[in-house]
Amino acid sequence: MCLPALKLQTSVECQRPVRGPRRSLHVLRWLSAALLCAAALASQTARAQTPTPTPFGQCPPSMATGQPFFWVPEVAAQNGKLRGTVMLGDEQRWITNRIPVSAPTDQSQSQCFPQFVRFFWGLDTVIYKMNEQGVVAAVPYAPKPTDAGYALPQPGPTLRARVGNLVQLAFINQIDPNDFGDSIDRGETGRGGGCDETSAGYPGGDKYPDCFHGSSTGNIHFHGTHTDPNATGDNVFIEVRPTLRENGKPVITPNRVEGWFNDFFSRCEQELSHSQLREWPTNWADMPKQWTDEQELMLKRYDAQLLKDYGTGVKQLWPVDAAQIREGAWPQYYIGAFPYCYRIPEYTSTSWPPPAPATTVMGGEGTAEAGHEGMSMGGGATTAGADISGAQLRMGQAPGTHWYHAHKHGSTAINVSNGMTGAFIIEGQYDDDLNKWYGDGWTRTQPLMVVNQLGVSPNLMRGPGSQQDKGPDFSVNGRLKPVVTMAPGEVQMWRIVNTSGRAAMYFEDAPAGFQWRQLAQDGVQFSDHNYKNRPFHNVTVASGNRVDLLVKAPMTPCAPPGCPVLVKNMVDPADLTGPRAAKPLTLLYVKVDPSVVVSNPNRKQFIPNAPTFPAFLKSISDEEVKGTKRLVFGSTPPNNPPATPAMHTIDGKKFDGEVGEVVLLNTVEEWKVSNATYGPKIAHPFHIHINPFQVTEVFDPNEPLLDPKTGKAPVNPKTKLPYVDPQTNQPAVKYAFHPTNLAPFQCYLDPNRPETWGPMTWAPGGCKPTPSVTNMDNIWWDVFPIPSGYAPTQVQLGPDGKPILGPNGRPETKSVLNAAGKPIQVPGYFKMRSRFVDYPGFYVLHCHILAHEDRGMMTIVEVAPVRTPYSHN
Repeated sequence: MCLPALKLQTSVECQRPVRGPRRSLHVLRWLSAALLCAAALASQTARAQTPTPTPFGQCPPSMATGQPFFWVPEVAAQNGKLRGTVMLGDEQRWITNRIPVSAPTDQSQSQCFPQFVRFFWGLDTVIYKMNEQGVVAAVPYAPKPTDAGYALPQPGPTLRARVGNLVQLAFINQIDPNDFGDSIDRGETGRGGGCDETSAGYPGGDKYPDCFHGSSTGNIHFHGTHTDPNATGDNVFIEVRPTLRENGKPVITPNRVEGWFNDFFSRCEQELSHSQLREWPTNWADMPKQWTDEQELMLKRYDAQLLKDYGTGVKQLWPVDAAQIREGAWPQYYIGAFPYCYRIPEYTSTSWPPPAPATTVMGGEGTAEAGHEGMSMGGGATTAGADISGAQLRMGQAPGTHWYHAHKHGSTAINVSNGMTGAFIIEGQYDDDLNKWYGDGWTRTQPLMVVNQLGVSPNLMRGPGSQQDKGPDFSVNGRLKPVVTMAPGEVQMWRIVNTSGRAAMYFEDAPAGFQWRQLAQDGVQFSDHNYKNRPFHNVTVASGNRVDLLVKAPMTPCAPPGCPVLVKNMVDPADLTGPRAAKPLTLLYVKVDPSVVVSNPNRKQFIPNAPTFPAFLKSISDEEVKGTKRLVFGSTPPNNPPATPAMHTIDGKKFDGEVGEVVLLNTVEEWKVSNATYGPKIAHPFHIHINPFQVTEVFDPNEPLLDPKTGKAPVNPKTKLPYVDPQTNQPAVKYAFHPTNLAPFQCYLDPNRPETWGPMTWAPGGCKPTPSVTNMDNIWWDVFPIPSGYAPTQVQLGPDGKPILGPNGRPETKSVLNAAGKPIQVPGYFKMRSRFVDYPGFYVLHCHILAHEDRGMMTIVEVAPVRTPYSHN
């Protein structure tokens, strides 16, 4: 048994062949240097390839705009268990490149090239279809589609389960690292400082571990799940290296681990049946010994090969695992396979808060929090033996649209853009109520839209002229601008998941003649009040966000290929205005087909009332809040100061593996999450694992100046133009830092009193602080964009009163200063409340612009038991 060759690759050749279908090998025609750098993965090795059957760079027919909507195959739960196998592999798939690479417009063209990408796929998948009699059935999925000899891009399989179910997934990593030269984690070998290197100059000033590296390693983050973050649950700290290979074939296969994993899943089911709060496994001895023995053997062989190839100084994996096991912690590194087993908790009480748990009886062995037998303590030591009778969940899992994706620090951005994402639909009373109105099984037949920005390398790894402004174009289930078919007047439910690693989708209006109504945000359903009163208008769906929409078609069709659903590509609201404002882009088309007949009259109406609202989603009251925290996200542009890379930090610190925030279990906290990014403006999407949150206050210091009645910028009657701020000589925004000569509807903020900076509401008598949103039907999130900061600058005017232009032809500016002579810098922020309940352990929060997370904008949250596990006598 041996490892794939781990050869040093210090640069990327822009003109090189890549491998094609395995039936024959030839050399691909050369791309121009700029196009190939834009198309090629920064760390691919040279391989020969069959010439493409289509004209060079032309997209195959199945990738053309206006093709039918692609239905993603599913791995579905049966008999209370989501049992299946998720494979991680690689192959060449068609990847599009925008021409030109500059900011996208609806007239942008695409070129397609087969590129090696890593992807998830599922074994034994199905697709749900409704027959003419209205009966929904699961149909086995045919092999993945290809065109012109190469696979078409598609997300990983949709996972479908129900609240209360067990998740039992075998995860197998069969990536062939030879297809991605040097993609084994370079931090293990010490080369290049541990970071990937490209001829475009990357890593520059990036330092390991906060850089791009290790992209052949895999794991799964179950985004949106309220569950155990430890051991075999939603644990993002584990790292599964590719299987070793013999004679070019993977050693680890589903068949090889099937028996061991089945034994583990059976015991896991038994252990987790004791309580919904039960956490198991808790240590390495709980796993099948044959499998752990093989893992030890393979890790040692892996380490031996590293030592042989690179000599002393390499970072060996087994000694790290062995030390963690000795300390009772869960080991981090694996070869080829890992079993996920955890419960999706079901809240069964009809009221909130739930009944108080029974008194804990520890018999002098400790004083652990009641109801958490076997909970993880620090590295994995447990409070085994707690009496769990009477314990109740504080929350439970919200049924709705969630998703999963690769989450290995250093490779998250690359792997997600390769397509290592998929939807995770968790059903419950939400689906039951919708199906009662629209027909049995209706929700399973509705369009699921996994949106991504597919590509093979982040912009930082590309050469000049090949960096894509705003990232690659949006795809839907791997296709550009597909066509969804609807009957005239039909209502469909669209589950939209933005799995893009960078950009948000900004929805302005429904297509002409269409109506839509939002049902849920981030997999958490709306209350009836929000369902009926919150319009889906000017809505930002950031990276990681999800929305469930009821969409009602008009009675008349649009011209072929259909009615366009338009979005704008943005990372900050500033992208929507100014001379380079984002242009409307077609996300998909809707074909209103008169030949499609809907027999159920309810399927032409919006459901009158929102589905039953779970008791555990009661809004967080002021009285519940027991603690507060402040976090500051911040990005600095490159070369500030000179010759330094862009920095992405939380509380001024890059990720280093240390705990950044500690919260007591079963408590509620309110956090102020700030954004000290002043240029370029970036609304960092804040994401925290395990527990959703409610937003109670938002302060955007860049908020535009608008007339509250008209919603438009007020116009100066003298100049017939929008008002100019006399302090900055620039278009006025809502907040001014001078008390006089305010434009209409402007609010003054004292530049010398940062403690007063917050949201204001204009009124005829003057601006007043905007009250926080509490004790009402507040929406739940797990991703929320933090408004970017504002650093006012003053345009310099010459003797003629006109702006002084710099060498680049733009007006010269200087910072506006406060009384202390320092530049005014006003961070944007939001306040959120969350119940840190049910599950102790370690997980992360981070920016969901994934290149920022990989490069340092992440920290660890520890949810610690309220009481210690130690005896007092």
